[in-house]
Amino acid sequence: MTRWQVAGLALCLTGCSWVFDDSAPELPLVGDPPVMERYLRLNQKTARDVFLLLDAADKPWAVIPELPSLPVGLPEGITLPNLPETLRLVRLDPQEDPQTSTTYPSQYLQATLRSLYVMVVPALLDPSIKDKSVVLSRIRPGEPPLLFEPFPEGTPVLLVSSNEQVGVMISQSSKAKSLRAFRMDGSGDKRELPIPEGIDPAKPFDKGRYQLVSSGEQLIVQDASDNITLYETRSGGGARSLGKLSRSWILDGSHKALLTCSDAGLARQPIDGSAKVLLDPDPCATDTFRIVQLQGERLVLYRSGDGLRQVPEDGSAAPTVLIESIGQLLAIGPGGEFLYSRDSAQTYGAGIGSGFLGDRQVIERGRRPAWSADRSRLRYLEWAARSDNAGDFHSRLLRTDEVMRLARNVRQFGELGDGRVLAASNSVPRGTHNRIIVIDEQQKQARWVADSSREFLFVPGSSDLLVKVVIGQTGWDIRRVPIAPK
Repeated sequence: MTRWQVAGLALCLTGCSWVFDDSAPELPLVGDPPVMERYLRLNQKTARDVFLLLDAADKPWAVIPELPSLPVGLPEGITLPNLPETLRLVRLDPQEDPQTSTTYPSQYLQATLRSLYVMVVPALLDPSIKDKSVVLSRIRPGEPPLLFEPFPEGTPVLLVSSNEQVGVMISQSSKAKSLRAFRMDGSGDKRELPIPEGIDPAKPFDKGRYQLVSSGEQLIVQDASDNITLYETRSGGGARSLGKLSRSWILDGSHKALLTCSDAGLARQPIDGSAKVLLDPDPCATDTFRIVQLQGERLVLYRSGDGLRQVPEDGSAAPTVLIESIGQLLAIGPGGEFLYSRDSAQTYGAGIGSGFLGDRQVIERGRRPAWSADRSRLRYLEWAARSDNAGDFHSRLLRTDEVMRLARNVRQFGELGDGRVLAASNSVPRGTHNRIIVIDEQQKQARWVADSSREFLFVPGSSDLLVKVVIGQTGWDIRRVPIAPK
């Protein structure tokens, strides 16, 4: 036992716990903590979060919801969720002055790659207004907002088709009489759809499922009795019943059929109402059920009994067994490698377990495995069966099985184009000790990027980050921080 361990043990005899760790330390951290005030701050008031948005020219913009100003005298950490936030939209290429950037009031916000869907109840902005309807607008960088007619009061959830041509507003209000499907082309075309049978309109997602097909032309709805109805979203459109199906279903790649997984097997139900096709009669476990594309073929992966199986999603071939015994599938490598765990999702949690490549164990109670771009390394959070979502950041050279511990208490990491790795380390608990570092595995060295920072976003087309700097108990400062070259 070292001298500092003895001293620490003496100090802890009265009530704290101590873990002795004789393993090699993480890589040395070089340099001094940066002065964060030197970097451009994008928010003007305390930020709740930050998102990235692309404009029509694929240039990045930062979207920053800023917390409302609270009444004087409230304790720190207290928020009033019904007060509208200020939504700040800041161009990043070229960088504009955040102080002169465009802002919008926002009570409810949903974001896609290119659009913001901003919802607000005007009565919160002007108490003289008695109408509690929700106003929706779509905001795209460099374009005027597109306003839609008011929607019924409630706490809205907006479903958006992948082509962003159709939306469905679900009000989540006890007064709601319908779901509203509407076109986003400005035509004003809409259709009121019935609340599903047996569904509480104030809690529509407790027993109901809803999904738009990619074109937005149909909405799939499952009611409390598991009956599925396919609605056309255009005004005057029809409806088609697909009968009672398992609640575990996913749309196939062409959005022309539902793939269902249950004790009755794996089946394909075309949404045009034609006959169901049984892909595998053996029971299908829903904890491992997904569609992947491997070697140009779209396959359904699922667990049946103890084994992992695959079958073409179109049913063109019989099922095959990939792994005889599996608890859960953790990741699929760039070469089609299956990284799996023999631990079930109930052992440590979904996505957490001791991981194997073939018969070789490469992870112990880990999570978030990722291959390096050159496929030579597997990076992951080790000993991460923790409620704080963190773990020790490890890097395994697959050719030799040499393992390096890169950093402790990491929640987020990502690879740079030059092969180095960014990591948010010392990230538990939240506080000024959180930091973002850049790691060079070849040099076995880490350098400072940001201090008092817990999360980051890459700024496309640059070598910069947007980092969330800890402010108080609940908020953030959003600063643009450069990454030093290798």
